[in-house]
Amino acid sequence: MSREKGQILSKPILLAAAIAALACGSNAAHAVSGAVELAPFATPDITSGEADRSTLSGYYLAGRQALSQRDFRSAAGFYASALQRDPQNKDLLDRSVQLDVASGNISRASDYARRLLEERPQDELALVTVAVRDLRAGDTEASAEAFTKLKAVDSPLAQAAGNIFDAWRLAGEGKPAAAVRQLDDVKGGAWIELFAKFHAGLIADGAGLSKVSVDRLSLAHERDSGDPRVVEAYARALAREGRKDRALAVVERFTSQMNATDKVTDALRAEIESGDVKPMISSTREGIAEGLSGLGRVLAANDAVYAASFLQLALHLTPEADYPALALGRVLESLRQYAAAIDVYRAVPQEAPLRRDAQMQEAINLNILERHDEAEALLTALLAEKPTDTQVAISLGNVHRSQENFGDAADVYAAAIDNFGNVPEPLWTLHYYLGIALERTDRWSGAEKEFRRALELSPDHPLVLNYLGYSYIDRGENLDEALDMVRRAVQQRPDDGYIVDSLGWAYYRLGRYEDAVRELERAVSLRPADPVINDHLGDAYWKVGRELEARFQWAHARDNKPEPKELEKILKKLEGGLSAVEENAKTADAAAADDSGDGEQPTAQ
Repeated sequence: MSREKGQILSKPILLAAAIAALACGSNAAHAVSGAVELAPFATPDITSGEADRSTLSGYYLAGRQALSQRDFRSAAGFYASALQRDPQNKDLLDRSVQLDVASGNISRASDYARRLLEERPQDELALVTVAVRDLRAGDTEASAEAFTKLKAVDSPLAQAAGNIFDAWRLAGEGKPAAAVRQLDDVKGGAWIELFAKFHAGLIADGAGLSKVSVDRLSLAHERDSGDPRVVEAYARALAREGRKDRALAVVERFTSQMNATDKVTDALRAEIESGDVKPMISSTREGIAEGLSGLGRVLAANDAVYAASFLQLALHLTPEADYPALALGRVLESLRQYAAAIDVYRAVPQEAPLRRDAQMQEAINLNILERHDEAEALLTALLAEKPTDTQVAISLGNVHRSQENFGDAADVYAAAIDNFGNVPEPLWTLHYYLGIALERTDRWSGAEKEFRRALELSPDHPLVLNYLGYSYIDRGENLDEALDMVRRAVQQRPDDGYIVDSLGWAYYRLGRYEDAVRELERAVSLRPADPVINDHLGDAYWKVGRELEARFQWAHARDNKPEPKELEKILKKLEGGLSAVEENAKTADAAAADDSGDGEQPTAQ
């Protein structure tokens, strides 16, 4: 179901989308980090007196504009100002609750939520907000009342969430068996039920009910062995049941599959080895925060505002938590709110186990904001602290590549590969990125080797097939194999303009100009502003006698800021046609052959 850009997902649609997301798995945001509340946008000062309708409209429109730009911190401030002008407007009140929670202003959001519940007593976000605020303030009775009401909302997900939160209340009251029974009875679809059993396992582990805990958590691990929270909870439960070897095997499998080498897995392994293993969750507040965080991570793929809301509520209960904070940063990145994401990552405490993860994400966002020197300095320092940190090395190499410092990028990637000896399959991109850096620094034989190695680790990956195939095509080498490569890449990504362009260019280099025109026209339709693709189509048009259209495409390529070397060629084609450029190229090739002494075109070894 579609929705207007900038609109917040309505609650019935939200719940349906969340259920669909749960049915597909919970891998939405497995990266981890520290925690911080976002600073809310300041509400403009409004004097008392008769409401100024034009100012109300202005704040409302400004809020909608901010929301369309996915800046819900600013949107929250504008809607709050509009609500001050029109305090009886329930739609403004509803919107303000959502945006204030999402932007981290839980105090103001809870005030709005209490007002909204007077009119809409089953509003799920308002119920969760006031419950979390009360629990944080120590009013467990009031929070329990709100969670009980949440269980009565006509929505499977709301009911499940209410049961999970209420089960943690029961556990806190010393009734873990009752809490587990309540969660075992949760209905609403496979993933909702599995999510409830995951929390039943956490509660049982915290209460020392080891067999019950392992039984429930094994189901979650069987379904999602790549989720670090599931892995940690299951490994701890196994160790606490006395199954140390099995617990270590679970951790080792995770680190091998996910290439997870961080302080959390290292510390977990050491704790299991020592025999003194604590449960992952040790309090009602932590348990409810874990539930909110899990819901937020699942919702991230469907509605960023609601995802941020649940993550902010999790952080409100446990400000030091790692996972919801980085998940929140990821949500902000999806909204292209990179500066706000940096604020989240920078606030992670220095002593947090996953501080490095937060710093790496900070650097990535700095690079997106073209603060390249800061990004490079941060990643260089991180790599100096731990030269074997492959993810940091890849990020640093990517920063160099984004600035076209391909020599530096190649050095970083090559060092990371040397540290491994044999790069594991999940990190095949190291060979791919090194291949790009070598190709761009005119070291083709080395680049070809790296691309081939990447294909060994990730057979038929379209990006590698496209880059290697296109390189062969552009060099006039291995054209039959190159054509097969780019065809296979297009089959996997038929709507990728760059890959379709490679296929069209392969046909061009093989002299199949009509086929080239067909594919290059489709590539231009997919990437109309790319100068290289437009230039290629112009060349193909010229070859089939459509010279006027060829000049149009070259002019379009010229106007789309091609690289200087390509611009020079395009201008020559606009002046004298493709034939003149080809004659110049033949003359240059002949001169190069004479200089080589043997008259043969050099080829890759």
